[in-house]
Amino acid sequence: MNTVKNIFSLNGLFRRNMTNRRFRSKLFIVYALVAILPIAFLVYYSYETIKDQLIRQAVENVDASIDQINNNIENKLDMYAQNASLIYLDTQLRDYLMSHYEKGDIGKLDAYDYINQTLYKILAMNPNLKAITIYIDNLTLHSDGLFIKHMDELPEKMAQQSLRAEGYITHFYPGDGDERGKIFTLARSLNYLSLNYPYGILTMDISEREIYSLIEKEGKNKTVVVADQDGRIITSDQSMASVRNTAELLAGKSDSSLVIEKPLSNGWRTIVILPYKELLKEAWKASGKMLTISLACVFAAIILIYATSQLMTKRFEILLQQIRKVERGNFDLRFPPMGHDEVGQLSFALKKMASKIEELIQDVARKEVLKNEAEMSSLQAQITPHFLYNTLASISALAIKSNNEQVHLMADALARFYRISLNKGKKTITIGQEIKLTEHYISIQETRFQGLFRVYYDLDETLLKYTTLKLIVQPFIENCINHAIWDDDCGIAIIVKLHAEGEDVVFSVIDDGMGMTRASLERFRQASDKANGYGIYNVDKRIKLAYGEQYGVMVYSRLGIGTSVRIRIPKTFVFSPQ
Repeated sequence: MNTVKNIFSLNGLFRRNMTNRRFRSKLFIVYALVAILPIAFLVYYSYETIKDQLIRQAVENVDASIDQINNNIENKLDMYAQNASLIYLDTQLRDYLMSHYEKGDIGKLDAYDYINQTLYKILAMNPNLKAITIYIDNLTLHSDGLFIKHMDELPEKMAQQSLRAEGYITHFYPGDGDERGKIFTLARSLNYLSLNYPYGILTMDISEREIYSLIEKEGKNKTVVVADQDGRIITSDQSMASVRNTAELLAGKSDSSLVIEKPLSNGWRTIVILPYKELLKEAWKASGKMLTISLACVFAAIILIYATSQLMTKRFEILLQQIRKVERGNFDLRFPPMGHDEVGQLSFALKKMASKIEELIQDVARKEVLKNEAEMSSLQAQITPHFLYNTLASISALAIKSNNEQVHLMADALARFYRISLNKGKKTITIGQEIKLTEHYISIQETRFQGLFRVYYDLDETLLKYTTLKLIVQPFIENCINHAIWDDDCGIAIIVKLHAEGEDVVFSVIDDGMGMTRASLERFRQASDKANGYGIYNVDKRIKLAYGEQYGVMVYSRLGIGTSVRIRIPKTFVFSPQ
């Protein structure tokens, strides 16, 4: 668990470190890893491949060398075995060895003479054959200390093994040898052809040099050893002269050396020890050359990577400088040639964006100036309503003074109408104020058209607190008075209704006047000039612009029956009572 936490911690640290580095450093690190890792892997893979090939080739070569050495040794031993067979098959020699000699018998001299000539001839033909000795039980033939010796002079172990071999060659390695140097002995028993009865044992002392000459040329960069079946070393290269047995020789060699051995037909073994250091010298040499070339390539790659990353990030740094100029409010961007790639497109987009931002800022500044001018005009325009209110108040006072009640009522109603409709320049008023505004307008018109219309109200007072655009009911009252009255004696009735439909507020203005034909209704909907009043088009357009296309005005009319207008708006901001 701790290991996983450590891995995640290191991963987070690496990511934070990489995130905070400059883009050039990130590119350099990534490119360097991409260049170095494959080269390192290639060097490692090449070394391992060469090592395996060299070991496999060395094993094959050593195996072939051992086969050749074993073949040469067996051929050499066969040659000495043939000499032993010649001696064994020499019947005259056998007769001399088996004859019984009396004291003073001169036949003994003939025997010595024949034996000496025969064996000296064999010695002369084989320079590495140090001695030939025949051990016999015939005590009447005295030992000459050279070629003829009695059986009791033969080592017991050698005698027993030779007799058990029943005529076959046995090999012995006596160890340190004598003044003649290291030797090994071949021995065989001598018996009758027809009877399995030994009459002597033939020994041949062969110089260790005879076997060493067969392995001498194979000892370059490796150790070649010939040992007997008991592990005693018969011959080896000079550096191993002090080692007596293979167990001592092979101690600690298994890990540092390649050891290959093969047996001979007589029980001896040929062992080759090839140190890995010598074996892999060529691999190290080849890998060293490859590593040198790779390091040169890596060095060149690092220089190219640095130059490439600097070249690639230079334009990004220029872009960053220009972005910081925009951040400080300087939109005068100047770019050197940036090309047509992604970076070039970014520079083009940045320049265009800076120009657009500058235009927007200038536009906002212009609008701010216009807004200030409008506010100034609005403040100045407020003088006119005050002047109008004061003038109407003066007219009303004069009417009262002159006892003219109608003029007083009209002036007062008109003053209240304008006070609400102007509303300090605001576009929205409460629904309650809209109804009040309508009532003031009706009061003015009642003074003018006495008895020609009657107005009835059906209002949901819970809706009076919501807001509405101003002057959306008054134009339709005006249309009723101006266009719906068809009989001056009867007049018309006008109903003003206010009710809710779901989340919407609906005004209704209904009259029982003359009504309109379909063609007249269509023309009336399109009327927007002052000759026809504000018109349905004006009110409907203002509502749609303010609240959306689902709201507005619907008009229903039939000639001779009357007209009904429905004005739909949403429930909007609720005014808190003061």
